[in-house]
Amino acid sequence: MNTGQEYNGNAAVRVEFTVRWGDCDAAGITYYVKYFDWFTDGRMAILEKVGLPYMATFHNNGIELVVIDAFCRYRLSLRPEEKVILEISIASLTRTRITFAYRVLKEDNTVAAEGSTNHAFVDERGKPFNIAKKYPELWDEMYRTIGERGNI
Repeated sequence: MNTGQEYNGNAAVRVEFTVRWGDCDAAGITYYVKYFDWFTDGRMAILEKVGLPYMATFHNNGIELVVIDAFCRYRLSLRPEEKVILEISIASLTRTRITFAYRVLKEDNTVAAEGSTNHAFVDERGKPFNIAKKYPELWDEMYRTIGERGNI
């Protein structure tokens, strides 16, 4: 994992991996749902990179980042043993939501897919809340680290 790249006008984290056979369907093409698994791995990576590891910062404190919408546009097929780069950025941060943007790149940097996930801050009972009101110190740290447009 490294930083220093930009995606969507914001600093991005890059995670490199290899497509596994188990990621693919019977035709040997990456199964569309796997991209969302990769997006989850990317969210965990970028939150760790900015000093807000998901489990310690959110989950263990009763804060869930619940997906309220998810999108992926598939541009090129990926096959087993291909080297892939996942670029992740934080596209926006508000007091009630955080949005992540993703690009899946082939080894030659051509875009294989791009997507986004939008998440609400939700408590253990599943009720959305304003993180700035409920956890003001965490909000200050998030805003200082990420900013409104995800400038990490």
